[in-house]
Amino acid sequence: MARRVRVYLEDGSHTLVPQSEAQNLVGITENGDLIVRTDEPIFKIGEYLGLTSCCGATAKGCDGYVGCRICYDECDSALGAPLRDSDIYLRVRAS
Repeated sequence: MARRVRVYLEDGSHTLVPQSEAQNLVGITENGDLIVRTDEPIFKIGEYLGLTSCCGATAKGCDGYVGCRICYDECDSALGAPLRDSDIYLRVRAS
């Protein structure tokens, strides 16, 4: 598993985020899944993607469910598609 760092949210709580995604973190969903702004060219620049709370990975369609791309545990089906501002439950606290 990737090294995780602590990132503080607007309510003063914190979440652990893969170090490689900390600079792209926008916030978390109501379920605690991470929302990052992507900079990968295969996506629309600035698009929001959800990362699973278990492994910090994107989700994919599995055999009858949406699962984590690393451990294949079932996750929120919303993570299988781009997310919107309205999906952000708590934003990252401005530093």
